[in-house]
Amino acid sequence: MPAPAPAPAAASPIPNLTACLPGSGKDYQVGTLAGQIAELNQVPWASLAAGDTVRIFHRSTPYRGKFLVAASGTATAPVRICGVKNASGQRPIIDGQNAVTTRGLDFGDSVNTTYLHQTRAIIQVKQLGSQGWTAFPTHIQIDGLEIRGATPANQFTDATGVIRNYTAFGACIWVNRGQNITIADNVIHDCTQGIYTKSTDDGDFAVTKNVRIAGNYIYGNGVVNDVHMHNTYTASSGIVMEFNRYGPLRAGALGNMIKDRSIGTVVRYNYLQGGARALDLVEAEDFPIAAKANPAYRTTYVYGNQIVKDGSTGSAVHYGGDHFGSTPTSSWGEPNFRQGTMYFYNNTMRITGSGSTAVLFQLSTTLERAEVWNNVFVFDASVSYPAMRSNQEVNTAYWTGGGIVNLGRNWINSRWADSDPWHPVTGQLLGQSNLITGTAAPIDTTTLAPLAGSAILDKGVVNSLLSSTISAAVTGHPVTYQLNSSFLPVARTVKGAGSDLGAIEY
Repeated sequence: MPAPAPAPAAASPIPNLTACLPGSGKDYQVGTLAGQIAELNQVPWASLAAGDTVRIFHRSTPYRGKFLVAASGTATAPVRICGVKNASGQRPIIDGQNAVTTRGLDFGDSVNTTYLHQTRAIIQVKQLGSQGWTAFPTHIQIDGLEIRGATPANQFTDATGVIRNYTAFGACIWVNRGQNITIADNVIHDCTQGIYTKSTDDGDFAVTKNVRIAGNYIYGNGVVNDVHMHNTYTASSGIVMEFNRYGPLRAGALGNMIKDRSIGTVVRYNYLQGGARALDLVEAEDFPIAAKANPAYRTTYVYGNQIVKDGSTGSAVHYGGDHFGSTPTSSWGEPNFRQGTMYFYNNTMRITGSGSTAVLFQLSTTLERAEVWNNVFVFDASVSYPAMRSNQEVNTAYWTGGGIVNLGRNWINSRWADSDPWHPVTGQLLGQSNLITGTAAPIDTTTLAPLAGSAILDKGVVNSLLSSTISAAVTGHPVTYQLNSSFLPVARTVKGAGSDLGAIEY
């Protein structure tokens, strides 16, 4: 008999954190019990419809399957692929190594595309080849799984029965196109990238929209000696990355924790450890026409994050663009940069490492601005020159590098400087007098939690003390959560006379 549905989970901001329940449609159960589907390649992936659920039950050995999700769900009847954990909370594992694809599953691949779609990922979200060029999946949720093993060293069996290797530019989960996509409560590792979302200027149907990446543990991805592969790499319209734990990349990989080219980006309540950059927020390279036509492209929110980063590997936060040297009439480069405002507040950042210089912010041009308040910036004693900013190379005939950084009340080491002694930064640094400084870290450098009696307690600035422009911009983004020591979200409650600086309330 198929297994019964688990009991409903307790309320959590991460969707269905512990429950993998049947939906309103068909319930496809994959597992070892009588009446269940034995392997992933036996699921009728091409036939999924609104309300259908594929429930993958934990077993002692990994599932070696790979598949495409092309269905159209609805807000009230999404299509869900979820893992049913065992009594110890272990997720079912989907391993890309020697995975078998459902025979005949129509990826829209052929010899003319070098079977690119199939070689990119273990789980692909895109239209079926038979659905036509303008089709796209909607309301898809993938949660409760452990997904691993999409690397060029590994092979799989494709939809025609041919054994192939994964491509060098791929991901555990690749969202080629789709709208209202949720990826939550997964462990994602050992792929060239953890999650990739794609958008192009081929039309509105080709813009991936309303993506939520929530409560995942993403680590160990990337390619050795390659700067182009990241834990997540996203290009979408309306993306929220929240409650995730980002661990170090694969040893020797040179990518970032978060690389993002999206419209209306929100990065909140994450723990990020490592990467060449913790956050690389740059231009919408493949869909600049759609991006520049959308006012949300000019606004980015980063708040409530805990960041630990080796300062010798690059600037912690990069905002603007990464293709430069163009002219104002070019269709690439500086004209497509974000050219807006990044609101950066209530984050706690610890910069480690023995490099002589470590940099918090790299803004591309003076058309990019960062409003920075209620943060804690701690540099380890091993960092000789703790720097606020660094320049970016741009075409100086038309643009000025360095950006505009406006500082509100933040805590930072008293020996900080705008830049290191050898690389002065153009642009503007404003609000230096608002900083609270000290010689000893006001946080526990392991947990990042505030220390008793430290200078960051009760010092948080409330909206009414911000400029009217900033206050209006962040009204819809209050700081209401923080991650606990288990990297799970809990409500953030003010306990003293006011809120504390940083991502964690004492």
